Amino acid sequence: MNKLPLVLSLAALVSTASATPLENAAAIAAQLGAPAAPSAPLKLAAPRAAFVTAATPLKAAAASGPISGYANVSGNGYLSCSGPNGSGMMTGWINLRADVNVTTADGAQGYVPVTGSVFVSGSCQNGAGFVNGTAFLNGSGTLYKDGKYAGSATLNGTAFINQYVMSPMAWLNQSVYLNGNYTAAQ
Repeated sequence: MNKLPLVLSLAALVSTASATPLENAAAIAAQLGAPAAPSAPLKLAAPRAAFVTAATPLKAAAASGPISGYANVSGNGYLSCSGPNGSGMMTGWINLRADVNVTTADGAQGYVPVTGSVFVSGSCQNGAGFVNGTAFLNGSGTLYKDGKYAGSATLNGTAFINQYVMSPMAWLNQSVYLNGNYTAAQ
């Protein structure tokens, strides 16, 4: 058998746009001298799991995972100087809070309230001075997507406070790195 005419006829069959792959295969088989294909189409049995009824809901893969970023926390508290004439040591508790806007990669969004307290201390002169302390912050909240519950988020972080304040009221405002986890609804 001469291979050149067979190659040319195969190329012509493949380039024919109107023929289906099954028709192309039958024509190639005829060129090679193979027996003719059966007249009735073959039906292949698919596994049962491949069939989905309309009543079966489809679920996308959950987009849970870690979340992190910076948030601005603020708070205030009463501080007093222990010495005479507004000098000595200044101490007190300051409550911190932030409403952190969280947006996930899959479009869920919500505000997570983060709170914490910090005991600050430092020296004061004339009722003012630098105070420092460490605040541990945490919180959790609910996220929504298209008005529907999408999951929940937890956040936590540590704020190292070193700020100049004036007694008796101290106001803190600081950027804090927070990390946590987003758990998508199932």
